[in-house]
Amino acid sequence: MNLAEAPIDFEALIDLGISKPARYLGNELGVKPRDWQAAWAADGVRWALTYPEVYEVGASNLGHVILYSILNAVPGQLCDRAYLPAADLSARLRERGQALFGVESRRPLTAFDILGFSLSYELGGTNILEMLDLAQVPIRAVDRGDLPLNDPESPPLIFAGGPTATSNPEPFAAFFDFIALGDGEELLPEIGLVVAEGKATGLSRSALLRDLAQVPGVYVPSLYGPGADGIGIEPLAGLVPSPPRRVLRRTATPMPHYAMGLVPHIETVHDRLTIEIRRGCTRGCRFCQPGMLTRPARDVEPEAVIEAVEEGMRQTGYSDFSLLSLSCSDYLALPAVGVELRNRLADKNVSLTLPSQRVDRFDQNIAHILGGTRKAGLTFAPEAGTQRLRDIVNKGLTDAELLRGVRTAMENGYRKLKLYFMVGLPGESDADVLGIAHTCRELQRQCLDLGRLELNLTISNFTPKPHTPFQWHSVSTVEFRRRQELLRQALRQLRGLKTNFTDVRLSAVEDFVGRGDRRLAPVIEAAWRAGAGLDAWFESADRSYGAWTAAITEAGLEGRYRSMEMGAWSAAEALGSDDLDTFCRQSLPWDHIDSGVDKRWLAEDLKRALAEAVVPDCSFEGCSSCGVCGPELGHNVVIPPPPVPAQLPQRAPASGRISRLRMGFSKTGSLALISHLDTLRLLERALRRSALPVSFSGGFHPLPRLQLALALPLGVEGTGEWLDLEFVEPVDPAQVRSQLQGELPLEFQLLSAWAVPVFGPSLSQELEAARWQMAFKPAPGMELPDQQAWQQAIAALLAAESLPWSDTDKKGRPRQRDCRPALVSLGLVAGAAATLEFQAAIDPSGRSLRPEQLQFWLAQELGQPLQLARMRRQELLLKPVLTSREGE
Repeated sequence: MNLAEAPIDFEALIDLGISKPARYLGNELGVKPRDWQAAWAADGVRWALTYPEVYEVGASNLGHVILYSILNAVPGQLCDRAYLPAADLSARLRERGQALFGVESRRPLTAFDILGFSLSYELGGTNILEMLDLAQVPIRAVDRGDLPLNDPESPPLIFAGGPTATSNPEPFAAFFDFIALGDGEELLPEIGLVVAEGKATGLSRSALLRDLAQVPGVYVPSLYGPGADGIGIEPLAGLVPSPPRRVLRRTATPMPHYAMGLVPHIETVHDRLTIEIRRGCTRGCRFCQPGMLTRPARDVEPEAVIEAVEEGMRQTGYSDFSLLSLSCSDYLALPAVGVELRNRLADKNVSLTLPSQRVDRFDQNIAHILGGTRKAGLTFAPEAGTQRLRDIVNKGLTDAELLRGVRTAMENGYRKLKLYFMVGLPGESDADVLGIAHTCRELQRQCLDLGRLELNLTISNFTPKPHTPFQWHSVSTVEFRRRQELLRQALRQLRGLKTNFTDVRLSAVEDFVGRGDRRLAPVIEAAWRAGAGLDAWFESADRSYGAWTAAITEAGLEGRYRSMEMGAWSAAEALGSDDLDTFCRQSLPWDHIDSGVDKRWLAEDLKRALAEAVVPDCSFEGCSSCGVCGPELGHNVVIPPPPVPAQLPQRAPASGRISRLRMGFSKTGSLALISHLDTLRLLERALRRSALPVSFSGGFHPLPRLQLALALPLGVEGTGEWLDLEFVEPVDPAQVRSQLQGELPLEFQLLSAWAVPVFGPSLSQELEAARWQMAFKPAPGMELPDQQAWQQAIAALLAAESLPWSDTDKKGRPRQRDCRPALVSLGLVAGAAATLEFQAAIDPSGRSLRPEQLQFWLAQELGQPLQLARMRRQELLLKPVLTSREGE
């Protein structure tokens, strides 16, 4: 194997000095076991899907999981993953000159053939540059040479996909070899076939990119340049074959089965099974870019949704699932599908959540299917505070429909609702801004008969997006701030309200980048070098805004520089119809990206907005002639609503306490880097998958009656641990052990199982002592003590009358205690250098000695610093009992 393709030394790189090390393990449920060395040599194309956010965000992204699963199902191709590392690992990678790696193969990203980034946010480019730099890949495409892809010195092909990449790739064009436009389920495997052929025949990088440009949906920026007007983008002259003048995005049929590909062992942002029920939205909200870029609407067959959820819950062990669409309520089969799922999963202790939904379609059926044992929150998006403004933006929502939806929610037990509004929308006046407060006040007043309504408001700043009727509109940071303050003052008069305002500064930068052109590449690079990154995170706002504004100023692009902006809404109103047509015909930096929506239709829809005219949803009424539907992108697929089945009563999970097992287990290897809470989560999901008759607690959030004896510290292996588990019926210990073991990772082994009295002492009360083994390594620049020094230090600790330890409690208050009574024994392990064993008593509250404490006292006695290399809790000792160990 080429040295550049060799796996990294993972254990040396990822240790307890790295926060949340489990992020980088790549050992999720669903990962295909493989001999990476054999697979690496056998497969023709090696992909790495690299998500430019921390693991907790990336691993729960549905598109990321689906594409990963599809690529790994293609013969001759393999796919690994990588995520943006946290700051501590980034610093360590740079310090050691180590390249960022794939989490499963643990091979450097430079060893892969293709690196694919998800670009779903205008400010996400800086995170991508950070990952490219950490991967030791030149950040600009022009610097990656022209070697064939099969040359060990050739960098991987770098591409982006996602909503931002599809809408306007030009600000980022300099950084990517190609862009995948639209849906990737069919496009990426086609790209893989072209790359496999080009790699096998030794095509140069440039020749391979010319071949890729012939794949529908692939845009290769290096084959295009500015046109005569300096704004529009055209194919370069003399290319053979010539790339298309306009590149049409791809569409695909949703494939819900692939959504259950991975189950992380640590908690993620969307810690649930997510199944797509409808792709695309034809509501026609004029501010909404996803609604324009994902047409036509495509419903998933109801039976396919039901099967995917049932099978997904069985395979994953999740306790929650979500049905996903841009507008779930427009999936007409939702009431029938939801009720059927509630009926089938009535005794499974699961909950259903839906993303923000249409309040005008929220009815008793949808209210019934939401939640479950645990009722989740409910979110509606009125967007604007007055009917006039909702008509301008084509929201298609009346005040009466909003009130009816909110009352339906309250009638079904909801007392807290989340509402989304925007400020800065085209045509907005101060009266419209104040209308948000008026709307909230009226909702609370008109629902008083049902109880007190509490509202959580999110107030976003409207930013115009490419491929929408408002793409020519101008926004003002000064006006954003003024209108936010106007609204703040009005909302202060209301009670039962919490409000979150989007940061105006980042909205301004989003707009600057989102409608930019190729001049922005140096700005994005300069902002990244100045520290911009993780720009969607609140904690990064000050640093990121400073970096962006400095980069924009340095490039001389501050202020209004785009000729396609028409100015305020009043400027548009002042234009005659012909003048507006002329203005809207001018070139835009993204005109060569064919979304399917006709630019002339967008201009006509802008006129309709000026006239406050509403366009009906073409999924349910007449065609609006936007230009999308046809042989290339397909047509709307709307499935008529099936009959809603009778609602069966929900049943609380079984909570009887008939039998109880005590099980010995070991948790070793990479699982040592999974926290105690994540271990509990892993066990709970394994229990769900096992279908064992487990007893659940009562209350709002029922949980399995599962107890672990004593939490293992992070990074510590355990080879003699204990857990207790209760059941609602008599069970055979050996069968339970076998059935549950089949759902657990290999590094989590069930060692024994036997029955104990159901109402006997709790497991924690049975603990007596813990036996530990710990190995030390020398501190940098030092040697380990000799055998005699170790023996003297051990003797001193054993002879000590007290071993004082000072720390703080959970509330930060200082405390001190003598730990000497807990130290039962301490000695060197024969034949193992600098390895010690000790036994420590455990008091009734679960307190005992920790290896770090002994490390501290030993270092004091030895007169030199010590570093722990490895820790293992060998055994938790239980008090002697007369319990029968039948079934062990």
